[in-house]
Amino acid sequence: MHLPRPASPTPRRLGFAALLAAVFAAGWFLGQPVRPQACEPHAPVYSDHFESVECPATDNKPRALAWSTGDFR
Repeated sequence: MHLPRPASPTPRRLGFAALLAAVFAAGWFLGQPVRPQACEPHAPVYSDHFESVECPATDNKPRALAWSTGDFR
């Protein structure tokens, strides 16, 4: 039984695959929830050992929605 050889990747197919991967990555990134301001990473300092910052889960809107309302974190 003869199996057909797969087609070689053409620039058009490679471009389409790159576009599909970019759209998937952008959708994943824009769908991630925005962290509250108190939970943003910063350089550790000595006083961080004495205070515990609780990250409230109240700001769970997706990044795309946050950007559309002007919250550019």
